[in-house]
Amino acid sequence: MEQPWFKQYAKHVSRTLQYPNAPVYAFLEKTAAAHPEYIAMTFNDADTTYAELARKVNRFAAVLNGQGVKKGDRVALILINSPTYVISFFAILKLGAVAVNLSVGITGEELAACLINSGARMAITLDLFAKNLYRVISKTSVKNVILHSVFGMEKKIPLTEGMPAPQIFSDLMACAGDAAGPDVEVLTTDVAVLQYTSGSTGAPKAATLTHANLVASTTQSDKWMGHEHTGNAAVLCVIPFFHVFGMTAGLLIPVSKGYRMLLLPRMDAMDILSMTKMLETHRPISFPAVPSLWQAIVSLPDETARDYLSSILVATSGGAPAPAALHDRYKSLTGKRMIEAYGLSEASSATHMSPYPKGGPVGSVGVPLPDTQAKIMDLETGQRECEPGEIGELVVRGPQIMRGYWNNPELTAAVLQDGWFYTRDLARMDENGFFYLIDRKDDMIISRGFNVYPAQIEEVLMRHPGVKDAAVIGVPDRMKGQAIVAAVALKEGEPPDREALFQYCREHLPDYRVPKAILIRDSIPRDPSGKLLRRVLRENAS
Repeated sequence: MEQPWFKQYAKHVSRTLQYPNAPVYAFLEKTAAAHPEYIAMTFNDADTTYAELARKVNRFAAVLNGQGVKKGDRVALILINSPTYVISFFAILKLGAVAVNLSVGITGEELAACLINSGARMAITLDLFAKNLYRVISKTSVKNVILHSVFGMEKKIPLTEGMPAPQIFSDLMACAGDAAGPDVEVLTTDVAVLQYTSGSTGAPKAATLTHANLVASTTQSDKWMGHEHTGNAAVLCVIPFFHVFGMTAGLLIPVSKGYRMLLLPRMDAMDILSMTKMLETHRPISFPAVPSLWQAIVSLPDETARDYLSSILVATSGGAPAPAALHDRYKSLTGKRMIEAYGLSEASSATHMSPYPKGGPVGSVGVPLPDTQAKIMDLETGQRECEPGEIGELVVRGPQIMRGYWNNPELTAAVLQDGWFYTRDLARMDENGFFYLIDRKDDMIISRGFNVYPAQIEEVLMRHPGVKDAAVIGVPDRMKGQAIVAAVALKEGEPPDREALFQYCREHLPDYRVPKAILIRDSIPRDPSGKLLRRVLRENAS
């Protein structure tokens, strides 16, 4: 049994680290100066060295400065993983401006709400998403639009009076020259990123992340793994950079270490050919991914999967719980442990991680990272610290925690108390100091007086051999308070036999957790990180 080792390790993870007293852009400056010849990124078989990347960032910073972007201005990024994102991100931060990280999937009123809330006066996007932007642009403060044109779709955008004509990224860069870029004093206390997150409520809100927050998060995760002298090793960057997990694990850590970013524009388990080609060709040492992507790789035949995974030193899973079967399969193929992480937009990425390389108990998200404190508070008052094993709300504190929600002092006051961030995630801690996520506080169902956690029912449904995906919600019920409703997506060729699913639930769940209704769906709504969007199911429930 490894429990004594886990307990000993957990007692020593709160050690204090030394954090660079520099803004985020310094990561790129330092690496470009030390290793200009290293490959910074590979995209569509084209390589860019760190010297070239730093030069392009300087040029684009000059472009933005010429367009009137100054310190403190917000610039919206609506981009896939691409050189344009990397160049734009660091150019914005070099100017002391603020990168507004928006998912490419946000459209309509939600997109307008994010742009209005941020006060962004410029947006940088791919022409593929330009129509979504222009449909709402008149409602926002956006006055300049820069497009990375791939399909020439900017020529088809109907412009009405007052709408800014799109400018083309490549044209602007071609005319920029090789100036060093404007010299702006950027403090670690300055805001670097507005990270938009809808959470479980659906109302968009932006975690205000400073340079110090992002530097701390990057340093914590890097030191946790402890890999030094790995040279220009490769990292497979599938998680979108507009997601906080991808921004830290796929962008900031690689740039700070001098790694080669293998940029994939789609985070789609169906696009496994691109992933396996990168794994086979470039042999990355790190692959931060969500469980669905890991599942796509480990589901390949044994020898094929083993070969693709042979170079991976750091196999990190986050964004959603990794099933026990996935952990078992990965270990059987590689002899190594998959490392689970827990984080939030409000924490610049991670607050907890499994010990590396030995891993942690399956089902646990690990222990708090260095300089991070965590505790479980009771659900009734939020003031009593729970005993080991007791379920309550996870509360965290550390240098990576956001300053607050942008332009939302009321919500900020509700979740930040004396430096502690109330995550609204239900969790428990065991006697060895390991943390286990249970569910979202907002998703808990109270049925017949019982507290019912949807994730526990979803875990059972996912073990059914015919179920591909599952989600559970509570709907109003006159007799029970809330009734339990499950939505399932079946594997291809599986008959839609609801009674068999009900019977499976009766065999594996106590009576009060058995769903009242089971709905068959083609797919289950999830965000780009793989997290369930139960609020979407609730909105559509009848």
